[in-house]
Amino acid sequence: MLQTAMEHQRAGRLAQAEQLYRQVLASDPNQPVALHMLGILAHMAGQSELGIELIEAAVASTPDYVSAHNNLGNMLRELGRLKEALAAYERALAHKPDYAEALGNIGLAQQGLGRIEDAVSSYRRALAIKPELVDTQNNLGNVLCEMGKLDEAIVCYRRALEIHPRYAQIHYNLGAALKQQGELQLALESLHKAVQLQPDSAAAQTSLALTLQRLGRLEDAVTGYRQALSLEPDNPDFLANLANALDLLGEVEEALACYRKALALNPKARETAGSIGSLLLAMGKLEEGLIMERQGFGVVKFDLENGVSINDGADSVEYP
Repeated sequence: MLQTAMEHQRAGRLAQAEQLYRQVLASDPNQPVALHMLGILAHMAGQSELGIELIEAAVASTPDYVSAHNNLGNMLRELGRLKEALAAYERALAHKPDYAEALGNIGLAQQGLGRIEDAVSSYRRALAIKPELVDTQNNLGNVLCEMGKLDEAIVCYRRALEIHPRYAQIHYNLGAALKQQGELQLALESLHKAVQLQPDSAAAQTSLALTLQRLGRLEDAVTGYRQALSLEPDNPDFLANLANALDLLGEVEEALACYRKALALNPKARETAGSIGSLLLAMGKLEEGLIMERQGFGVVKFDLENGVSINDGADSVEYP
C-alpha cells in the first residue's frame, strides 16, 4: 500500500496518494515514511504547519531518517524560520556526514541569515562531495556575485550549464554576471538563451532588452521591453525602461505616456518624475516640466559657505 501511494505521488495523483498514506497510518500510526510523505503533501496543499507536525512525528519515531530531516528544513526555510531550518539540516548531516544535498541547504539557510562566508563554505563542501548538484552550483554562483567575485561566479554558472544546458534561470544568472563585467555580447548570448528556454520570464525579457539598449540596439530593446510588459503590464520599472528607450529614439509623446503610467503605478519613483520633467522641458512645456523636475530631483541651492544642498521636501542633503 505504501509503495502504491508513493507511485501515485510520483505520478502526480496526489489525492489517491493521500488516501493510501492515511490508510497506512490507520493501521500503523508511527509509520515514518507515510508520516513524511503525508507531511510533504500537506505542505504542497498549503497546510505547512500540519506538514511540519507530520514530519516531526516521522523523525521522532526514526531519528536517522535523513531525508525527512532535510525536507523538514526545507519547509521551515520556506516559512522564513531559518534558524529552525538550519537545525533540521544539521540533524540530517549528523546522521549522514556526506549528505551533499543537506550541506547545500545549510548554505541556503546561512545565506538567508547573512552568514555569507559560512554559506560559501557549505556550498563548496557540498560540491566537493557531489559536483553534479546543479542548484548548489547556481546558489554558489549567486552568492559569489553578491560578494563581487564575478569571475568565480561565472565559472560556477558554466559548470552548472555543462550538467544542465537547458536551465533557463542559470543562463539568466550567467547573463547578468557577464553584463556586470561589461561583457555585453556574451551576456546577450546567455540572455537570448534564457528567453528562448523560458519566454514567459519577464525578468529575462527586460534584462535582454537592457543589454540590447546598452549595445545601442534601441529598436530591438523597445521590442524586448514591450514583450516584458505583455507579461507584466503594470510593472512600473518596465514602463520606465521602455519610456527611456523611446525617448532616445525620438518617440517623445509615447515616451511621456509610458513615464506617466509608470509614475501613476509608483508615485514615489522620483527618478521617473525627474525624467518626466526633463522630457517636458525638452518639449517646451516649461511650467509643468519645472514642477516635475522639482518633484523628481528637489530644489538645488548653492551657498558659498555651505556648498550645494538639495531640498527634496524632506531633510536637505548637502554636498561639499
